[in-house]
Amino acid sequence: MKKRVIQIAIIFLVAIFLASALIPFVLGSEKTLVVLSGSMTPVMLPGDIIVVKSVTPDGLMAGDIIAFQDPGGKDTFVTHRIIGIEEGEERIFRTKGDANEEEDIFKVPASEVVGKLVFVIPFAGYLPETSKNKIFFFFTVIIPATVIVLDEIKTIIRYSNPISARKAENKKEKISRRISFTIRGKRLATVVLVSGFIFTGTILSNLGENGPAVLQKENTVESSYFLPSVCVLLPEDSKNRFAIEPWYAVIPPYSEILVNAPENMRVKISSAPYILPVFWVISLAEINPYLPVVAEIVFYTSIFTLSIFPLWYRKIELGRKVKRGRFNRLFFSVEKKAQFSIDMQIFIRTFIRMFGCSLE
Repeated sequence: MKKRVIQIAIIFLVAIFLASALIPFVLGSEKTLVVLSGSMTPVMLPGDIIVVKSVTPDGLMAGDIIAFQDPGGKDTFVTHRIIGIEEGEERIFRTKGDANEEEDIFKVPASEVVGKLVFVIPFAGYLPETSKNKIFFFFTVIIPATVIVLDEIKTIIRYSNPISARKAENKKEKISRRISFTIRGKRLATVVLVSGFIFTGTILSNLGENGPAVLQKENTVESSYFLPSVCVLLPEDSKNRFAIEPWYAVIPPYSEILVNAPENMRVKISSAPYILPVFWVISLAEINPYLPVVAEIVFYTSIFTLSIFPLWYRKIELGRKVKRGRFNRLFFSVEKKAQFSIDMQIFIRTFIRMFGCSLE
């Protein structure tokens, strides 16, 4: 059991690193970058890994977040949002960090754009730094690796002797024949329903306004709930996004923010508890204002269900008791369906008991 837990932990860590490495190839992007500053908070937080996809400059528009070479000459990249475009022989982008009050003092030529932000992996950038810590490295790499190496040495010694190897293989084959893995459907359904009900209730009880709305010059958006919320205001014409100030915000619990906008501007409001990254919420809200809420319920229900998989997924060893139970249930089913006479039923029960079996 301990060995299995260690293996699961190692697989989990490797999966995170593989996801960070493979997502760029899947999305057709060129770079993954680690966020170092808070200029794009709360869309990106320091320590996040961002995935940047290469695009043609003509395909970019105001509102897109782009990565470009640092104009200061440093060997780093800056990732800011486009707030304006100047057309000419070469497109030039005016940019701004969401957390900055002022527009960037420089302008970005299209030739210096590395790509467009397409995905954010929360806090994954801390893993490489954490792995440099000697204590963390000892407990997460050295100890598990030692356990695996010792187990492999034990296996090599066992299989070095042909007789021992043959016995081990026969024993392994017998065990594999008796072992099967099964999903307890009723338990799985119960876990999904109960956890889904709990997360749905929690999220809906912290849900703000969603759907179409008409803004006035000054609007108040409230979060009178115990969880912070992310509110996104998307106008019908995306070019008017920056006419709303702010067009998205994280609202603390039991607080409110003031939103300024042109008179009678039609928007779609998407509000969801702040339990997913802001970038995810905004991206989902652009598809449908209700999608962030659905995604939060599905995401956390799935994570909780997978975290307690031993409750609904187990290994079964098919021993004598299981086989005997199946033998009894088979005869009991045949007996019931055929509706034997009372005398015949007594005869069958006596016959089964003679062979050391008893009906349940």
